Amino acid sequence: MTLTTDADRLTDELLGVAEHWCGEGTRLGAEYAQAFVEVTADIRLDCAVRDGAAVETGSVLARRSGVGLLLRYRDSWWFGSAPLAEPQALARQLALVCPTGPRVPPAIPRLRSVPGPPSPWPAVADAGLAGRWCAGAQPVRLDLIQDYFHRYRVVVDTRGVRAASPVSGGRQRCSATAVGADTVARSFTRRSRPDWGAETPVGELVESVDAIARDAVRRARGLLPARNLGHRRTPVVLAPKAGAALLHELIGHAVEADNFEKHTHLVSAMTDGPLCDAPLGLVDDAGVPGGIGSLGVDDDGQPGARTTLVQDGVLVGRLTNLLAAYPDAAGSTGNGRRQDYTRASLPRATNTVVLPGPDGVDRLCEVPPEGLLYVSALSSGETVPARGDFCFSAAEGYYLTPGGGRQPLRDVNLHGDARGTLRRLVGIADDVEGDNVTCGKQGQSVLIGLYSPTMRFDSTDWWC
Repeated sequence: MTLTTDADRLTDELLGVAEHWCGEGTRLGAEYAQAFVEVTADIRLDCAVRDGAAVETGSVLARRSGVGLLLRYRDSWWFGSAPLAEPQALARQLALVCPTGPRVPPAIPRLRSVPGPPSPWPAVADAGLAGRWCAGAQPVRLDLIQDYFHRYRVVVDTRGVRAASPVSGGRQRCSATAVGADTVARSFTRRSRPDWGAETPVGELVESVDAIARDAVRRARGLLPARNLGHRRTPVVLAPKAGAALLHELIGHAVEADNFEKHTHLVSAMTDGPLCDAPLGLVDDAGVPGGIGSLGVDDDGQPGARTTLVQDGVLVGRLTNLLAAYPDAAGSTGNGRRQDYTRASLPRATNTVVLPGPDGVDRLCEVPPEGLLYVSALSSGETVPARGDFCFSAAEGYYLTPGGGRQPLRDVNLHGDARGTLRRLVGIADDVEGDNVTCGKQGQSVLIGLYSPTMRFDSTDWWC
């Protein structure tokens, strides 16, 4: 299996294609033109563990290469795209807007290949790790995924941007299902590295897989005694990483420029005074070392940056891309991101980071008479900006009692008013940890990093 290379000699060819289409936009009368060219390969390697044996179940190589053209033409925005091998398709789209006759590039880049990254699954099987993971009283099933991505993107515009952005890395994901006498429990773990690729030693990948698989099995078996408790109102403590996921939905999407300008109920509520009394600091940081969302330049060719969104509990910033800031290119915060060449960029997060706070973890986890919900990991969730409501499910949660009890919970859901919940943030520790997730918006998915310490919210409603 092979990946498309980002060799330096390919750079000039891709930049040449971008410059051609950007020039065509100008020649046909566009006020502004931006051409984005992409060559990408994604590899996915799957493995299943059943009855203590690891079996590689599939591999997928997905390649794409194409160009997207954004124009400001007669006071309106226009976007078109086509595969690199089909320049006539983009010319036909452009001719519908600019009938004077767009020209196609004189040459199509010849895409080259390099050896693909290694699969860890044969070594996992040879080492007998699957048998160790499954050892124990309760049967366990595991599904493991090793992802690699290799992306080479260039962008050229009529304001002098001429940028190349190679990005590569990998992720490992593991879901474990533990089977009890009359119930099942599931857990999910993951890990990412920006330097995983063709040169990565197999032993390093196997060591990482072993760590996340053992963690997933431990968590799944620990959730077998999980119960449903109905509705409760107690303090809620979010473990490291979980708080950033919640704030990304409650605050992060609201401060993306296209959402912010809609002046929804949620946005209006957040701009009406401090969000909370706690010294909350929230930033979007494209420079986090090893962050899955870290980037040197965004998909508009603008430099990645660190943008302060919340300072001392007060909303102070927002995320913009070039289109949202137009005509002031300097107004972009470097957050223009897109799923692929078929879409124009949107204002999106890179790495959402909750800054360390002054509180001790032990104090934040003190259990009051009514008990406390401790959330180790959040699952899916969303916010409805028009109403300001949110709903989040917990992948792993525990009800803590004053006597030291720790009851695993099943199907925990947090639901309520986003603005009111933020007001109940009362404590932030300094034990920051990071995670990686796929975030969706308007049909586009991008990878973002989530970093946060332990956080405590008072008097929060939850159900399970």
